[in-house]
Amino acid sequence: MFMPVYLTAYPQDQEFSRQITVGVFSGLGINQPVRLTRKYITEDVGPFDAGVSLATGLKLSMMIFQQFSVEIGAGYSIHKCKFELSPPIYPSSKIYSETLKTFFIPLTAYRYLKRDLFLSFGTLADFELPRRSSWIDSQNGLGFSVGAGKKFVVRNFEIDISPDIEIHSAIPFHSVKYQQRLLVFNLKAGLGFNLIKPAKESDDSALF
Repeated sequence: MFMPVYLTAYPQDQEFSRQITVGVFSGLGINQPVRLTRKYITEDVGPFDAGVSLATGLKLSMMIFQQFSVEIGAGYSIHKCKFELSPPIYPSSKIYSETLKTFFIPLTAYRYLKRDLFLSFGTLADFELPRRSSWIDSQNGLGFSVGAGKKFVVRNFEIDISPDIEIHSAIPFHSVKYQQRLLVFNLKAGLGFNLIKPAKESDDSALF
């Protein structure tokens, strides 16, 4: 009576044990500093122009349920922010840029749908490197990301591609009044390798 239950549960446990993946990821996007207020800020610089964001790093992911996985990583990012300085700060209007560099730790949860499509939601801990100028507020803090994409599996390799939206320093480590948060629209890609070789069909059939 218990044998069919055991034989049914065993392949499922094997399936979860196979889903431990290490790999690399990268991202390319556009950024925009924003303030989470409608109040007019007299000392604000602006208007802001879209800048470029780049990110790369390492990741480790694991299936925790049949359709859910969690992923943790460590990465390095560069955000080149553009803004306009104009009178009375400067004699004439001119576009300037400021570069932010951070080490970050992402923690992301994935919900898989049919055909290896997925939804993702995560947190980001940013640790910004020192910089000389400070027209853009510090982005040290906790941020959030939300996205959707598709995973492609080739033998033991996994490739995932997803657009996502990130808001950095949503919860800053050291806040200032009306702090700027960096909003980033990304296209991310990852390459992973499954650490555990999938069991052959003959291995499963031996149980019967």
